[in-house]
Amino acid sequence: MKEGEYLLDKVAFETDENTDKNLDYYSYLRQQPNFKAFGLMKWQLYVYNWSGRNERKWINKQLRRVGEAPVILDTLLVQQSVDELKRFLVNKGYLNAEITSSIDTTKHKKAVVTYHIMAHEPYVISGYTMGLQDVKIDSIAHLTPLKRNWLTSSFQTSLDQYTALVKEGGLFDRDQLDKERQRITALLRRRGYYVFNREYLYYEADTTMKSNQVELEMLLRPHRKIDETGNVEEDDHRQYYIKNVFIISDFEALRQRSDDVLALYKDTVKYKGLNFLYGPNGQNVRRSVLYNCTHITPGKLYNERDVEQTYSSFSSLRALRNVNIRFDEVEENDTLKLNSYIITSTAKTQGFGADLEGTNSNGDFGFATSLSYQHRNLFKGAEVFSVKLRGAFESLAGQKGSNALDNYLEIGGENSLTFPRFLFPFVGSDFSRKIKAVTQLNVSYNSQRRPEYKRDIFSGGWSYIWQDQGNMQARHTFKLLDADYVYLPKIDSSFFASLPPTTARYYYSDQFILGMGYSYSFNNYSPQNRQRNTHSLRFSLEFAGNMLYGLSKLTGATPNVNGQYELFGIGYQQFVKTDLDISKGFVLDNRNKIAFHFGAGLGVPYANSKVLPFERRYFAGGANSLRGWSVRTLGPGSMALDSISSFVTQVGDVRLEANLEYRTKLFWKFEMAAYVDAGNIWTIRPYADQKNGNFDFSRFYKEIAFSYGLGLRLDFDYFLLRFDTGLKAYDPQQRGSKKWAITRPNLHDNFAVHFAVGYPF
Repeated sequence: MKEGEYLLDKVAFETDENTDKNLDYYSYLRQQPNFKAFGLMKWQLYVYNWSGRNERKWINKQLRRVGEAPVILDTLLVQQSVDELKRFLVNKGYLNAEITSSIDTTKHKKAVVTYHIMAHEPYVISGYTMGLQDVKIDSIAHLTPLKRNWLTSSFQTSLDQYTALVKEGGLFDRDQLDKERQRITALLRRRGYYVFNREYLYYEADTTMKSNQVELEMLLRPHRKIDETGNVEEDDHRQYYIKNVFIISDFEALRQRSDDVLALYKDTVKYKGLNFLYGPNGQNVRRSVLYNCTHITPGKLYNERDVEQTYSSFSSLRALRNVNIRFDEVEENDTLKLNSYIITSTAKTQGFGADLEGTNSNGDFGFATSLSYQHRNLFKGAEVFSVKLRGAFESLAGQKGSNALDNYLEIGGENSLTFPRFLFPFVGSDFSRKIKAVTQLNVSYNSQRRPEYKRDIFSGGWSYIWQDQGNMQARHTFKLLDADYVYLPKIDSSFFASLPPTTARYYYSDQFILGMGYSYSFNNYSPQNRQRNTHSLRFSLEFAGNMLYGLSKLTGATPNVNGQYELFGIGYQQFVKTDLDISKGFVLDNRNKIAFHFGAGLGVPYANSKVLPFERRYFAGGANSLRGWSVRTLGPGSMALDSISSFVTQVGDVRLEANLEYRTKLFWKFEMAAYVDAGNIWTIRPYADQKNGNFDFSRFYKEIAFSYGLGLRLDFDYFLLRFDTGLKAYDPQQRGSKKWAITRPNLHDNFAVHFAVGYPF
């Protein structure tokens, strides 16, 4: 640094008792100190300083690119920060706020800037009225927000008492005032006011009545339009009705102008009140499908939500590439109307894909490959048909059997057919249109070949998937039918004899699962807005075997020697299973974030089953669980390590898990994380081959495992590569002092490494 220059080392705030402690002041500073990783160390500044003075050397260029140049104190920027902070507080209602700054340079070549914030007493809204001269607009402004009908995803006005965002006794917060204008604008644009925007609403504030109190009134500006001579006319705000709806297919933006579409499409087909215009390729998607996606209805008032739902429905059709909705204004018999044009472009109908990957699991090397095919418009109804074939080979160390090769081979395939509408026998098209759900049918086959056994799994399902129309980040899935058939054509006799009786009976025998389930998921994360707090929720519920068990009872079926009813000579499973996962992300600043996750699950076998199917049981450890353990190496409970015969015994029916992670940006696409994981799995009942593995309220809290670690990530915005390391801190499967693994950290038995794609939560 030059003479007289100081490194900006720290920024501090001193506030009075009137200042809101939750306000974010850092965002309004024009100059901030160098970044600290995890809030502790300015490592990027150190890297930059390593580069030396010769900027031409390659290594110095790279160090400077990775590092961060020192932030030199700029008094002009400090004063600009003072001005920004004052404007911010005034907008929040602190009209008399005073901001000053002081600079401490007593440290050698380092400066500490302190901002002294005297907010003083805020201005409070003592009275609030709406002076909207238009009676109809005034009545709409007092409506509560629309509430969703859960079944049909339609919206209706609530009759509850109106609650304004701006209230008497609240702070004179201009951000809140603007949200109230936006709320009323949204209500009006859903009730025919097509050209209305929030600039037509404004406030008049009177601060002369009492000290620090505001009399507030919302007023309405008249509608302004430019006549044919160019003069501005003022008029009442009027509602618009939908006149005609034109659906234009096969539009090509590079060849055709969207402002003259009707001149290009001469032939019009009328269908249920809508006008369909086809391009040179004719009808690509059936009219009935496009009609079901159109929520803009001729004769109805313009509704912005109908436009949003139409966009969403058309965009979900994989047979279409682009969708654009345009409106033209017309006046007919003193009534304002809109012609709506839904312009679509056709997507590529078919596509192929291929993947190749290498695997390394505990020293067992292998590879996997898959081929996929997709048809996006199979029956000209935007049905998506997909086929995927997959094969995997893995060399197994020390797994040789007498009659088998030393390897693991897996081949399989899955087919799915997705209809962009609700399908069910005897259900009419009008009801299907209201439901706004897609129907998915799928079948799959998976064949596994190991030295110990051969296993084939046949699966099939019938599901409905839909999103909340008022909240597109929420997704529902209802599995009307979910069937799995597990068939073991061959198993090594010595391997089977070595298994505990319960494991042999329920894991290595033919099984049949027939059930249904429901899941709900919500995630407000958006790559376009990473500076907001995030939260996600996932809930699922699954039932299996109840219908078959009822039929067995009604028909007087006889159970087998194990007391289990059968279907075609095969025992079927009966259980209930539920899962809940909650995640929260808190943004500290533009480079630091804290994320938290809690997960719980419970599976209960009953009636026709004593143990959950292996595929439905929980396991602990791995990249998305407790990262101090490898996959399937933790639990259940405090079952001793020396009693574990194979990985099939390290499963459970109860899951508890919590994770806390601090994420900090490094440079370019790199991110670092420090985390703590806690949790375990347990069995719902005591089992002979899983001693001390059952959930017991008297001891389960002593069996919560802990791990900690560091991770390095590469964030490419739409996908993330993750490398995580974990160390055990508390291991309930050990005995005595060995449980506290944190006292003996090592890279052998207390360490695990994980590669993964995406965040763990």
